[in-house]
Amino acid sequence: MDEKPSAILRIDTDALSARDKFAFWAEEMGTKRGFTSYDSPERDTFRQELSVVNSNGVTFMRARGSPLDVYRGVPSRIQEAAEYPFHLLVKLNNGFTTSEQQGRSATIGVNDMLIIDSNEPMRLCSHHGTDAWIIGLSQSLVARWLPDASNAAAVALKGDKGWTSVLAGYLRAMSLEHLNAAASAFERELVGEHVLSMLSMALSQNKLVHDAEAVSARDRALHARMRMWIRDHYADPEVSAAKLAADFNVSVRYVHKAFASAGRGMTFLDAVLHERMEAAMRMLRTSSISNTQISQVAYSCGFTDPAYFGLVFRKHRGCSPGAFAKMHGLSFEPISLADAATPSGLVLLR
Repeated sequence: MDEKPSAILRIDTDALSARDKFAFWAEEMGTKRGFTSYDSPERDTFRQELSVVNSNGVTFMRARGSPLDVYRGVPSRIQEAAEYPFHLLVKLNNGFTTSEQQGRSATIGVNDMLIIDSNEPMRLCSHHGTDAWIIGLSQSLVARWLPDASNAAAVALKGDKGWTSVLAGYLRAMSLEHLNAAASAFERELVGEHVLSMLSMALSQNKLVHDAEAVSARDRALHARMRMWIRDHYADPEVSAAKLAADFNVSVRYVHKAFASAGRGMTFLDAVLHERMEAAMRMLRTSSISNTQISQVAYSCGFTDPAYFGLVFRKHRGCSPGAFAKMHGLSFEPISLADAATPSGLVLLR
């Protein structure tokens, strides 16, 4: 049985009286989320709606309603800034939105987009109402796809050009219902990968990220071979950059250089952990090993401490190995008190 898709979380002002709508939104989604200034030219007729679906590393938020003028002087508390260091804002309606961050000012229109740094002060003003995707990008995906994302904050990406237009078209066709209907965690993860890959290419076209063509052919080829080596050796609990370097007859320093130049932000250790997590999830999904203890899965994936495996798995997947297995119809004994906890959900309102 596949993991059930996340429910859509909706927050709106529809049930409130006209005089209370703006005050409620300014308090709940403004002051409590770190915005020191929150205003709208349509206070008397104000309405706002925010709908959210968490899609395994990418959180999709659809905002609709009155024009807003907001300023945030501290790290974002809509989602934890450490967990979601960047957000992608995609404007879906006509009119203009202006943004100020990191000393830059940008104006975007329909189908345009920009990246917001969750840790930096920000001013955002929508002049003609709000209809936008606000997409939270997790730390792990940013590290993999957008290592230079801070260079792109508050820079307008025009939705009628190149890969930005492809991504805009993809997101215009997307709905919260599509995301919520995804049949498995794997499918929802693929959506995030699609968005991040297209955004990566859009930033590259706009000269806002490291140019992949500047990576030497030798480094690209060596990195690809090293990733294959890691896939063959991840189960070794003593796998290391030194062992890889010895097998490839290069220095440990060169191993890290190859990952730094060609790894899209994924280090050697990140690559090892990625392969171990992928293997663990395959094992936990496979009914033929239904009698295998979670500790055995941990050992099979290169972990020497099942409790540590549980902590790493929770951080990577948002739930314990035991909870993940139960979502797929298997029954394993928990390896620790932490393993028995329920899966963590979207942290939106605090």
